[in-house]
This record gives sequence, C-alpha cells and structure tokens, in this order.
Amino acid sequence: MVHELAQAIQQNAPTGGQPGGLRGPGGPPPGFSFTKAFFELVQFVGYFLAIGAVGFRYGIVRQIRGMSDEAKKILRADNATLLGILGLMLLVLAYLGAPYVNAIANHKTFAESLPKNAAQFEFRMVMLSIALAGFALVRVSSSIGWRLAAIGVLLTALQPLYTARFSGKVNAVHIVAASTWLGTLLVLTVIGIRGVMKRASAGVQRSELVADLVNSFSPLALVAASIVAITGVTTAWLHLKRVSALWTTSYGIALICKLVLVLAVVSLGAWNWRRVRPSLGGEGSEPIIRRSATMELTFAALVLVATSVLVSLPSPK
Repeated sequence: MVHELAQAIQQNAPTGGQPGGLRGPGGPPPGFSFTKAFFELVQFVGYFLAIGAVGFRYGIVRQIRGMSDEAKKILRADNATLLGILGLMLLVLAYLGAPYVNAIANHKTFAESLPKNAAQFEFRMVMLSIALAGFALVRVSSSIGWRLAAIGVLLTALQPLYTARFSGKVNAVHIVAASTWLGTLLVLTVIGIRGVMKRASAGVQRSELVADLVNSFSPLALVAASIVAITGVTTAWLHLKRVSALWTTSYGIALICKLVLVLAVVSLGAWNWRRVRPSLGGEGSEPIIRRSATMELTFAALVLVATSVLVSLPSPK
C-alpha cells in the first residue's frame, strides 16, 4: 500500500515550469505536491481537533457558572479528550508520515528524510508526547491533565515563534487562532450542543444551556477571528509580493479561492452571532444553532482543503 502511494507520488511529481506560475495543460501547477498537500491537510485537522478540545475546556465549559450537577455531567470537558487524542494522532501522522513517504519515493532512509534540524523535530515530538499524556490523565486528574495537554499542544503549534523567520511566526499564530476559533466551534457542536440535545432530561433547560454555551464561545470566537484576519492578510502579503500575482500565478488563484470560502465562513459566523445567538434560550432554538454551526463548519472544512493546496504551492517570485 505504501509503495503504491510512493509510486503515485513519483508519477505526479511536478516537472519543469516556473515556480508559482499557472499550471500547464493536463497537469498540476509547477512545484505543486499532492503529498505535501495531503499531509498539510492532516496537520491542519489535527491542530483543529487538539486545540479545539483545549479551547472547549478553558474557553467555554470553564466560563459557565451555576450549572446543575446533571448539566455538568453532560458538559464534562473530559468528553472532548477523545477528539484531542485523535488530533494528536493526526499530527504525529503528518510529522512522521510525510518523511516516511518521501523516503520511499526517493529511495532514501527514513532518517535521511527527517527534517535537517533534529533538535526542533525532537522538541515537537516531545511536546506531542506530553500533550498525549495530558489527555490520557484527564480522567484521573482533570486539572493536571488539561494543563499538560494545553502546554504540549500550544508549544508544538507555536514552536516557529522562536525558531522560524517572521513569516513562519505569523503563520504559527494564524494556525493557532484559526484552530481556537473553528476547532473550538467543532468541539462545541459535537460535544456540547449535540450532547445537550441527546442527553439532557426534562430537569435541564436545554435551550438555556445551549445559549450559555454559545454565549461563552462568542468572545473567544471574536478575538480569535480578529487575529486570523490580521495574520491572514499579513501572510498573504508576505507571500504574494505584488498584487498582480493574485491573477497571474497559481498561488494567487488558490488564495482567491480560499478567500471566497473564508468569506462564507465569516458571513455564517456573523449571522450566527447577530441573528441566531440572540434568539437562543427559547423553546426549540437548539436545532437552529446546531444547523447553522454545522453549515459554518462545512465551509471551514473546505477552507482547510484550500489552505492545504495553497501552502503546497511555491510563492510567486
């Protein structure tokens, strides 16, 4: 299976062409790698799940006051640990799978395909191990487990702040902010809103509990979305270098596609905040926010796909 994937990679490897230019007939854009795009997507999803679980614990559940015992049981942040662990598994797959496939495709050893800066790679693996231990400890000691998980995940994601150039630093903050916004929304929808709708009894005011969840999430989402916008514009300018690259290069066209999808996500988020959120608390309002949040997450998934393609293309020269 792995060897077949490696052969497919070699067959789809880009050849010739000017980096960042438009694609030739019948093939991908010059410099584009399907392998890199795939593992970038896996990495993005991993961060969304892992950081989203941490965001749900600290940004939502911890902010709700005066919950009943039954409500606390339904909204236990521990329920988000499985999503956090899944996210870590995807991150390990991304960081180890990419060099492994590259080693097979290029007839190298696995060690030769690992990043040249071994110290940074080892640090990342250690932090992911700490995060995994933290999520595993949550059932035993919730406070210690969540602290370890948060430290491990965030130090992994923010490692470029002290190892990369300016563009890498901005990109790291962009990923963390996007994961805090949309990753937390994902966990909120799957664990929070869905859990309340499925498990709450007549003794729990479901609509009010869902309203508390969404109201706790809104400030976090506004701050994170603002950071996403600032870092996104900065990253785009650093890579484009000139405005004409938007329509004359594959990178620019991919960026436009991503921006269209991001605009859809922002529009749905604004709709949820301005129109849906004020209506929460009334009887039967829970399915409305769940549907609108699911729609927002659907477009967010498309943004992830577009981003994985974008970062796999060479920047315009």
